[in-house]
Amino acid sequence: MSRSRILVRVCSVATSIAALCPAYDVQAGGFGLREQSSYYQGTAFAGYATSGGEGLASMYWNPAAVNFTSGLAVEQNFSYIVPHASIDVFSASNAFGTNLGTLGVGDITDNGLLPTGYVAYGWDRFVIGLSLNSPYGLVTDAQCNWSGAFYGCKSSIFDVNGQVSLAYKVNEWLALGASVNANYVHAHLDNAQILGVTQQGPLVGSAQVVGDSLGVGFGLGAVFTFAPGTTLGIGYRSAVDQTLNGNLNLLLLNNQIGQRDARADLTLPDQVSASFRSQLDPKWTLLATAEWTNWSTVQQLKVISQGTTASLLELNWNDGWFFSVGAEYRWDPKLALRAGIAYELTPVPDETRSPRLPDTNRTWFSAGATYWFTPQFSADLGYSFILGETSPINQLQLAPGNLTRGNLIAEVNDGYVHIISAALRYRFDTTPDAPLITK
Repeated sequence: MSRSRILVRVCSVATSIAALCPAYDVQAGGFGLREQSSYYQGTAFAGYATSGGEGLASMYWNPAAVNFTSGLAVEQNFSYIVPHASIDVFSASNAFGTNLGTLGVGDITDNGLLPTGYVAYGWDRFVIGLSLNSPYGLVTDAQCNWSGAFYGCKSSIFDVNGQVSLAYKVNEWLALGASVNANYVHAHLDNAQILGVTQQGPLVGSAQVVGDSLGVGFGLGAVFTFAPGTTLGIGYRSAVDQTLNGNLNLLLLNNQIGQRDARADLTLPDQVSASFRSQLDPKWTLLATAEWTNWSTVQQLKVISQGTTASLLELNWNDGWFFSVGAEYRWDPKLALRAGIAYELTPVPDETRSPRLPDTNRTWFSAGATYWFTPQFSADLGYSFILGETSPINQLQLAPGNLTRGNLIAEVNDGYVHIISAALRYRFDTTPDAPLITK
C-alpha cells in the first residue's frame, strides 16, 4: 500500500471516504465500473467470462478466457458514459435543527470517458495477457449550496488496474488461468461542514478529501467446453485492500484552518462470474452471465486519527448481483450483430443510501456490432441504455456518524445512463482458432 496525502474533514471523515463510491455515475453495483469491453457492451455483458467470442477483454473477468489466442493480438476500447440522476429534497436540517429548505440537485452526475486496453500473446498451450482497466470511479457533482450539502457536494474518483494473466489449455475441453492485479485509486471529495458557532449562528465552511492508495489482488479462472461452440467460463477476482494515509483538513473561505494525521481503510470486494456461450448454428449464438460481488463485506468505514476513531460510517451493504442474457447474429463473413438485456441488484440498502452513493437497482438494454475490415483487423461498436429505479434517501442525525450532518429526507429519481463504446482489434497471426471440442 502506498502512503499518500489525504485531505479529510474532521467530524465527518467516513462520509467523505465513502464517496469513493459516487455510484450513480458508475455502471455496476456499489462503485464498480463494468465498461471493460465494447464487444460485450453490445450483449449487456452476457457471455463475458467465457471464450469463443472475439476480443481479449474476457481476461479481465476470467484469465482463462483468452486461451483461444494464437500469436500476438491487441485491443483498445473507449466507452463514453452519459449518466443522469436527480435528487429531490423533502426536508433537511443542519446539526442545530435549522431548516435548510428543499433545494435539490437537477443532475448529480458528470459524463466520463473510460479507456481500456489489452495485449495477448499465445504459443503452444499458453497465452500471456496484459491489460489496463478502470474498475471503479467517475464523478458526482453538486453545488455546496443545495439542502443536502452536509452529506456531499463533489466527488471525483480515478482508479486504474494493471493485470498480468496466464492461460493454459489443459486439454481439448478444459483451460485454466490465473492473474495478478495492481490497483491504484485516487479520490478528491468536497462537502459542507459546520466549523463552529458565532453570535450570527453556525459557521459553515467546506472540507475535502484528496488521497491515493495502491493495493494488490489476484484472479483465477476456468473454461469448460461441452461441445464445439458451447463453453462455460467461471472467473474469480480477489478482494483488494486499500489504505489511505494522510491528514485531516478543515477549510474556511478556501483557506486551511486545521490539520492532523488520519488513516482510512477500504476493501474493494471480491467477485465471481459465470458465463455461458452456445453457438446454435453458423448464424446464431446465445450468451448469458450471472455475477456475484461480495459487497456485504462493506459494513462500515472507520477513520483513525491520532490513535482514536475520528469518524464511523455505518453502511450495512448487501451482496451485489447481476444477470444478463444476449444473442449474436452473423449477418455475413464481415458483419456480426448482437443485443442483450440485464438486471442488476444494488448492494446499497434503502436505509443507508446517501447522496454520495445514490445507487439503485437498474435494467440494461444493449446492442452492438463487429465489422471485419480484414481477417486481422476489426472494429466493435456497442450501445447501452440503463434505467435506474426511484429510491429513497433517509439520513437521520441520530444515525451513527451523522451527529454533525443533520437530517436529510430525499429521493433519487430520473436515473438513466447512455453509454456508447467503440474498439479496434488487430491480430498479427491470421491462423484460424481451432475451437475446443469434447472428447
